[in-house]
Amino acid sequence: MSFLRPRLRIPAQMVVLGAVLAVIFGTVQGLWGAVTILVSFLVLAAGYYVWGGKDTDVGAIIGSRADERQASLHIKVTALQGKVMTGAAAVTYLVVVLGKATFWPKVTVWPFVIPLALASLSGLVGWLIYRERGGGDAGGVDVGQLGPRIPVRRL
Repeated sequence: MSFLRPRLRIPAQMVVLGAVLAVIFGTVQGLWGAVTILVSFLVLAAGYYVWGGKDTDVGAIIGSRADERQASLHIKVTALQGKVMTGAAAVTYLVVVLGKATFWPKVTVWPFVIPLALASLSGLVGWLIYRERGGGDAGGVDVGQLGPRIPVRRL
């Protein structure tokens, strides 16, 4: 998407997502479902375009012109979202499994395993990608950054 201007990238993603969902809803619910979804995502894309032009932290992130502090904020927010979604997937799975055993015996459990498996797999892959390399003999500090050794004289 580097061929688009930075301010248009997120709104363009919303339009593409809306078109895909409109096709899916159009096949399932008919023309009115597709039109409703498409119009909703067009309004959302227009809102993102306007918000991306504002001179705020969120506007800079949406407009793809974030500085280092705003990019760090974006990473922290995304990490929090991932943690909340992972927790929600685990709690939902437990509720469904316990409910199947007691209240809802005909509930299918396997669709609730998918978000839990994706969260677990993405956590493992993220750990493998972003872990620190090396022996770790200096407690996470690069040995070259420790400075010269100063001999201690004992009296």
